[in-house]
Amino acid sequence: MIGLGTWVTSVNMMIFKGDITVVIADKDGQYDIDFQLPDKLKDVKIRTYDIVENGNTLKGKGEITMLPGKELEAEVTFNGDTFEGVLRIPFMKRTIELKNGHKISD
Repeated sequence: MIGLGTWVTSVNMMIFKGDITVVIADKDGQYDIDFQLPDKLKDVKIRTYDIVENGNTLKGKGEITMLPGKELEAEVTFNGDTFEGVLRIPFMKRTIELKNGHKISD
């Protein structure tokens, strides 16, 4: 499994601009991804699914409570203790860059 640990990345979205923390863990051979969002977004929940590993890249889908029934797609490529990626919001035809991703703990 790749990308296990705690990571921080910068995002620039309509609802939030700043850093988010993501914990990637192994749960019985499956990826368990937990988003630790800032207090401003404390009521937002994110569910991930269809996580696929390809080399040093993770791709997956998700749903966010603010947008019920709307699917999001993410792709993140790891390079040691850093990563870069994108979050796609197909129904809005938007792509959000995930910048300055870096590992803060194992």
